[in-house]
Parts: sequence; structure tokens; C-alpha cells
Amino acid sequence: MLNGACLTATGLFLLLFVLEFPHPAKWDGLWLTAQLHALGDPLLVRVMIWAGDLYSPLISVSEYFALALAVAGWYSRKGVNAFFPPMLTALRKRPRPVYVPQDPPLISEAEEQEIARVNSERARRRLLQRYQEIADALKGAGRKRCAFLSVDVAGSTQMKESEQEMAVTVTFQAYMQMLEDIFVRYGAWKQSWTPDGVMACFLDADLAVAAGQAVLRSLRKFNLTQNLLRSRIAVRCGVNAGEVPIFEDSKLEKIAHRVIDVTGHLQKHASPNTLWLSAEVVNRLGDKSGFRAVEKQVDGHRVYEWSPRVSLVEPPKPALQPLAPRAASDNADTWA
Repeated sequence: MLNGACLTATGLFLLLFVLEFPHPAKWDGLWLTAQLHALGDPLLVRVMIWAGDLYSPLISVSEYFALALAVAGWYSRKGVNAFFPPMLTALRKRPRPVYVPQDPPLISEAEEQEIARVNSERARRRLLQRYQEIADALKGAGRKRCAFLSVDVAGSTQMKESEQEMAVTVTFQAYMQMLEDIFVRYGAWKQSWTPDGVMACFLDADLAVAAGQAVLRSLRKFNLTQNLLRSRIAVRCGVNAGEVPIFEDSKLEKIAHRVIDVTGHLQKHASPNTLWLSAEVVNRLGDKSGFRAVEKQVDGHRVYEWSPRVSLVEPPKPALQPLAPRAASDNADTWA
């Protein structure tokens, strides 16, 4: 650091010395020239006054004071290089104390067993205490009754094979935008996206089911107007509900809970272009029309299925945010 400071000072004073002689006029307007004069001129004036007090004839050679300071800075750098490196080398070569571990005192086998038993009991008590703290924290955490909707594209990997990259990108971006618009309409509280799927959280089971139904109803029109791929997009949907410890700032992808796991399993077992719901969700719905029982259980839950192929009933409008008026052409959204 001192070496660099001395070298910088040497260069600055050399520049000030050069500026004392004839030079292009545009140099005087440069920012660097102004800064050099602002920093160096006060020091040069003090040197001139000090030299004049010692020996007044030195004032006649005052234009060389900048050169003299540059030479002094250069030799100061030489001194730093001559003094500090050898000192640092000597400090590095000083022997460091070597730690020699002492042999532990000899103990009997019975004492070793007693120590192991005590340590084991202490560790067990600490684990039990920590477990109790976590259990108490979970009991006191904010819990909300939420409904979760899982949507995933069926066979997405095979769909993308032998397709142009641009067609895949444009199609799936339009598909995700369609889902986002539906979630906004039905008041989704939180969302967690994967490349081809999404898990959405609603504060009302009717809204979650209605959103899933809207996704399935919108697919036919989407495949006819926005799908650039050779194959149609088909999705599987699952809905489950229950109380989950969740807060306003909770990220949905960070929450691990059985209610969410069951939602994903319902979606994975569903047939393409169908919505699977647990019996608990169906029992709480205001409108249960269009659902049929499935002779299969998922994670111990009885399952019901809804499909736009067998139900032409409009989904209930969301209570939080009314749907926009449907145009006459929207009748094409239902499956033939």
C-alpha cells in the first residue's frame, strides 16, 4: 500500500512539473489537470515558503519544486521496498509454537461406559426438548383452511419431441398465460409453477374447483386457436382441501404438508382432461352436479371425477371477483 502511494505521488508531481513548461492549451481544461492543481499546488506553495525561510535563493528555482517532490517520492518508494519486505520475511521465518497433544488420563472401562451412558441421555433429552419446541411452534402457527388445485400437462415430454423449438415455446407460454388469467378470475391466493404444471392455493374450495373446470373447458378453444404443435394439449387436474400452516408471506413451494401431497397424487392418477377431487371437497361444494364417484382411492381418500365431456354445467362464479360476461362464441369452449 505504501509502495503504491509513493508511486502515485511521484507520478502526480511529475505531471505538475511537465505542466510548468509550454503545452497545448486544451490540457488546462482537462478534469485531470484541474484535480492535479487542486491537490498539488497547495503543497508546492508550502514547500516554497519553507524553502524560502531556510534559504531564500531557492525561490528562484521554484518551478523545479514539483520535480524535487517527485524525486523524493521515488526515493521514498525505494526505501519502502528496502525496509518492509525483509521485515515481513523475518516475521514469517519466526518459529511458531507447536502444539503437542497431551495423552488423556487413563480411565477404567466402567467409567467409559458411564460417560457414554450420560452423554447418550443428555443427547436424548436435547432431542426430545427440541422436538417439543417444534411441536409447540406448529400448534401455534397460523393455520388456514385452503383448497389446492394441481394442473399438469399429460405426456408433455412426448409432445415436444420432433417439434420446432419456437412452436413449443410460443404454445406453452400461451398455455401458461391462459392458466394465469383463469387463476386471477377465480381469486387464486398463491401459485407455484413447474415447467409444465402448477399448484395453486385458494381460500375457498368452490373457487378451486371452478378454476379447474374453467381450465378444462378452455382447452378445446386453446387447441384450435393457439396450439402450434401437431398434438393437442391435454391436462390432468386434482383438488384437495384442508387446514395448512400457511402465512401471507409463505412460499407455496416451501410448504410440506399432506394436504398438498394428496392434491398432487389426485392429479397424477386422474385421466387426461378430467378433474379428480377428494370426497371431502365434494361434500363441501355448493353445487355437486356433474361429479361421479370413481372406484379407486388415492391415499385413503374416496375420489370423484368431473369431465367437460359429460358435464355442460357452467362453473359457479367466484365470490371474490365476478367473471366477465361470456360472449356467444364461448359455447365452443365445451367439449363435443
